[in-house]
Amino acid sequence: MEKERIEELERKISSLEEDVAKLKSLVYKTNSPRPAVHAPPKQRQETAKRPAQTVAKSSQAIEEPVDWEKVLFQTWLPRIFIFVFIIGVLWGFKAASDYGLMNEKAKVVLGFVVSIGFAVTGHFQIKKSRLVLGQVLVGGAIPILMLTTFAMHSLYHLAGPMLAFMLNATWIILGIAATVFYRSQALGIISAVGGVLVPFLIESNSPNALVFIGYETLLYIAFLYVAVKQKYSILYVLSAVLLNLTLLIYYSFVGDNGVKELLGMAILIQHLCLLSSFFLSKSVLQIYAFTLLSSLAVTYGWLLAVFNDGTTTLVLLALVIIYALGAYAARSSKEKFEFFITYLIVAVAFFIHQLVDLREGVILYVIQGLAVYYIAMTYKNLLHQLFSYTIYILSATYILVTPIEEVLSLPTLNWLIVLASILVFIWISIQKTEEDEHDTFKIGGSIIFSILSLIFATEVTVAGTTDLSANIQTLIMTAVWLVLSIAAFIIGSLKTFKTSTYVGVGILFLTLFKLVLYDLPFIPMAIRALLFIVLGAIGLIISRLFYKKK
Repeated sequence: MEKERIEELERKISSLEEDVAKLKSLVYKTNSPRPAVHAPPKQRQETAKRPAQTVAKSSQAIEEPVDWEKVLFQTWLPRIFIFVFIIGVLWGFKAASDYGLMNEKAKVVLGFVVSIGFAVTGHFQIKKSRLVLGQVLVGGAIPILMLTTFAMHSLYHLAGPMLAFMLNATWIILGIAATVFYRSQALGIISAVGGVLVPFLIESNSPNALVFIGYETLLYIAFLYVAVKQKYSILYVLSAVLLNLTLLIYYSFVGDNGVKELLGMAILIQHLCLLSSFFLSKSVLQIYAFTLLSSLAVTYGWLLAVFNDGTTTLVLLALVIIYALGAYAARSSKEKFEFFITYLIVAVAFFIHQLVDLREGVILYVIQGLAVYYIAMTYKNLLHQLFSYTIYILSATYILVTPIEEVLSLPTLNWLIVLASILVFIWISIQKTEEDEHDTFKIGGSIIFSILSLIFATEVTVAGTTDLSANIQTLIMTAVWLVLSIAAFIIGSLKTFKTSTYVGVGILFLTLFKLVLYDLPFIPMAIRALLFIVLGAIGLIISRLFYKKK
């Protein structure tokens, strides 16, 4: 009996040890990386699916539904009704003035008191974590201060232009300080909009263009610095747009009254500031990059409007050099380098447009398009490819639709360069792409080159035979087409460019169709017989050569 008990205890102990071992293995699997186990494929697929399912379930558990009550009542409600409140205050002042309840000085004092009350209340709301409401109240204090100053100066004549300007500049500085202190982009936007309006709110008998343009430029630099420092993308773009819009409005009113150079300098300063902020930024922000690209186009428009041709050309040359140096300095950063190359491409295009007449210098755009395509294919940049296609196709099309009136002329030279550029285009594509894409570029490029070669040969022949009879013109045209066909076949017989062989045969058939469908009525019987004999002989020889190759 005692022996049976001992055996039973031993069995229980053994069972407990097995359970402990299982628990240890479970703990080990939970806390440690799993060793590589070669499970069957089906089991591996099931195991691979489990983590994805777990992640999906956990992400669903983490995602919270949108609190529309918070979005509507805490975020947008105060932003909308702060403007309603300000309008109500203005109408209240007007009503009090109409009914004689409040004199002008009292209204000015009350305006400052209301704005201070807004700022203080907003500050305490922010401290109580009611951020949106607090920021709206502090932001609302800025326009009330500016409107009160405007009324004090322009409506009630209680302050001169100098005092009004200094007060408004103080409100803008307070707005910038509040933007940084409360880390609120909304405050910055309100201050920026109010800041650009300050000069328009000041009445002056002798307005000074230098003061106006200098103030708007310095204001822009201040808000650009805040936007870059705090990484406020909306303020970054808005401040640039506001400066251009303000200067454009000013220029439309003042006109050419000795302010063109000042406007041009302000725009150039803005562009250089954008360039510096992009170059000095540690990370490549897309909003910085595309704002700078837009600024380059806008700057060129301003240069054409406010500077003479000589000054515009020199400024564009300076920008080309600056962007070339920028690309060299940013070569260690792939993204920045590619963006600087983009700016350089656009600047060079503007420089070419400024330097030469389109009819005379269009071939430079073809060369630029090829250069951009080479850069784009080297660095695999889609944006540069789009630029290259746009520049190349537009400039080449302009050349191709320009008629050739004389054999020895600029259009003829342009045509020859375009035909050569197509071969270079094919070569770049073959060098910079995978082998399985080479045949596509060879065949497609060869077909385009052959068609354009026929068109070019036809135009040159027509231009060179205008004084000859129709029969002679037709005969010469057919001979030229045959020469092209033979040349294409000879080139195609080389091992390096076999596609040209088929192009040559294609031109030969086109020549036959041309003879049958168009030339027969204009050619005498003897010449017709000779042409058909020559054409048939060439076809037979080519067929024999193909047979020999096989």
